[in-house]
Amino acid sequence: MERLFISSLKQNIRSKEEIFWSLFFPLIMATLFYVTFGSGVDIEEMHEIPVALVSDQNTAFETFLDALDGDMLTVTRMEREQAEEALKDGEVTGIFCSGEDPELIVSASNINESILEELLEGYLENEQMITDIGKNHPLKLPAAIAAMTDYREITESVNILGETTDDNVSYFFALVGMTCLFGGFMGLVAAIKMRADQSPLAARRSIAPAGRLQMILAETLSSFTVQFFYVCVLLFYMHALGISFGKKWLLLLPVCALGSMAGVAYGMFLGGRKIAEGFKIAILVGSSLLMSFLAGLMMGHMKDIVEHNCPILNRINPAALIADAFYSVSVYDNPARYRMNLLILAIITVLLLAAAWLTLRRERYESI
Repeated sequence: MERLFISSLKQNIRSKEEIFWSLFFPLIMATLFYVTFGSGVDIEEMHEIPVALVSDQNTAFETFLDALDGDMLTVTRMEREQAEEALKDGEVTGIFCSGEDPELIVSASNINESILEELLEGYLENEQMITDIGKNHPLKLPAAIAAMTDYREITESVNILGETTDDNVSYFFALVGMTCLFGGFMGLVAAIKMRADQSPLAARRSIAPAGRLQMILAETLSSFTVQFFYVCVLLFYMHALGISFGKKWLLLLPVCALGSMAGVAYGMFLGGRKIAEGFKIAILVGSSLLMSFLAGLMMGHMKDIVEHNCPILNRINPAALIADAFYSVSVYDNPARYRMNLLILAIITVLLLAAAWLTLRRERYESI
């Protein structure tokens, strides 16, 4: 097993094609992103979000916004036409309209807009809770109102670690997801090297005394080891460029490890199919780039667009799960969201590995 692992490791390290796509191509992409967006992508401090307030005699909601003014928000009272013009010119991120049913108007679907949506939803939930308590338990209403009076206390529980006013950081997170998926190239080659009907090397290995399972494990572990190393190199390079991943960056290593294994497993799954090698490579490249696109690699807001229109895609897309896990650690202090991303990613990886191993183990040939 050890000799098989070392032999496979050497083959992966010497493969120029795999080194380019899994290491140098992501490094080139990171460099281009850095040159394009500049060095301002940083996740260290939270800036106030400028918003407009169109007053409509809802004193409670306006009091809520006033409590956040100067802390999370910069609130400016405007007439509706003036507010809409300011939103169009980019002077404000959103417009809060106070009234019997408060509403939020935004022009994009970015991180700051998402924060404003969360604030409005939190207010409406608390308002409904107070209404329900007033109807069902009127004696407890003063205590409930007192508990919800300090809106700053409520917003602090969201616990946002860093700024996201520069949405360009999403491109770097999606790039890590793409790099993990590109581990599929090594997984694909590993699977082909075990199919005697597609590779002369595999034909010779099929009569070797080593067990089939040992070969599969050695190929899987060696491919994962090399790919995980490449992803770590990318992270260190991005850090050298000035991209900060926050104070809890060590939590990103399990994400990269699972993502690398998912990429290798996906490649092995495709490699085990009885189709032409060129077609397998085309599927791997096309699907990996499509998943990376949906995670925000080519268009930073794409993951948010998918979340609003077809959220299930973000739950089954490994690249989106990796990018979202990075957000959970580097931008939001949200352990539950982080763990959920890891859990789904682990389930996808296990399913792909099981399907690939079952296919590769049961291959038998009457003649080669």
